[in-house]
Amino acid sequence: MIIVAMVVAWQHFAGRSDDEGNSAARSCVKGELPVAVVVSPDIAPALTAAATEFAGTNPVVRDRCIRINVRAGDARVTLNGLAGTWDTASMGARPAAWIPQSTIWSAELATARSGAIEGTPASLVTTPVVLAVQPQLGDAVKNGLQWSQLPTLQETDGSLSSVGLPGIGSLRMAMPRGAQSDATSLAAQAVTSSITQSTGPLTAADAALPRTTSVVNALINGAPDTPDGTAASALTAIGSDLTTSRIRAVPITEQELYQLTKDDTTARVTQIVPDGPTPIADYPLIRLAGEQVPTEASEGVAEFFDFVTTPRQLGRLTALGFRGDAPLPAATATVSFPRTPNPMPAPENAAAVTVNKLVYR
Repeated sequence: MIIVAMVVAWQHFAGRSDDEGNSAARSCVKGELPVAVVVSPDIAPALTAAATEFAGTNPVVRDRCIRINVRAGDARVTLNGLAGTWDTASMGARPAAWIPQSTIWSAELATARSGAIEGTPASLVTTPVVLAVQPQLGDAVKNGLQWSQLPTLQETDGSLSSVGLPGIGSLRMAMPRGAQSDATSLAAQAVTSSITQSTGPLTAADAALPRTTSVVNALINGAPDTPDGTAASALTAIGSDLTTSRIRAVPITEQELYQLTKDDTTARVTQIVPDGPTPIADYPLIRLAGEQVPTEASEGVAEFFDFVTTPRQLGRLTALGFRGDAPLPAATATVSFPRTPNPMPAPENAAAVTVNKLVYR
């Protein structure tokens, strides 16, 4: 009986000790740890909601309660801060992670500051880059426009006669270079890839070719001014009359085009996917490295990234028109979400940086 009583008592106190240990972990004995995550503005609302739900799971890492603070940030400003000196007064707390629109920026950061990125970033969601085109022009080119044609159509006066539209001049494709203009640089990558006839990822050698500079210059120099440097303003400037429209086309992500036109009952523009590898905005999940990122913050971000790739959280994003492992919205008058049979592979970092410098010179 004595032995039985001792066993029962041991089990009771051992169980209570386990419960107390678990309770201590749940109550984060070392306190809360705010963890900043800077993200592209177009995914910020969905990820802010995800961070709130993540907090509801009481995530604890090394006795610290992790509290993810999502904030939107311009990619170039964020890059400059991470590659140089981060100014907390104007930019907020230095982030432990970054989710920009595309791997353009992870390539830039890896090139500017070796060792700044932890591991290889995976993609959260994607959206292809398409052309939003004036409807009459869209009807003329929808059955065979190629990325490789764009520089000639852009810079040559009267070039639209080659697609059956004589007497109205050139393409007049805007190339926005303001905030969140990744589609412009990604389109330039696609043109470069098609011109160099690269069968794999665009290489540093491809990007360094003189004809790469030539075709990117043709796209930029022939572009009409964009009111505020954004694809949204360029889209608004595309008129219903092809002959008088100051802007006739603009590269834009499919997701942004969906958001800007989803309530239209009649299409104001035509969505064109040029032949050839399609450039993709891929929203890389970048965990930042370095002494400024505590181990608890890095591990907490990893848990958050696992959380945002669950079906419920991906559904928040695909409902906005992003592509991921969750249902897409219904097709609209403008955006039909066609299959992307030939996605363009991410270029080598050096190639992405070279094309980016040509675009944002």
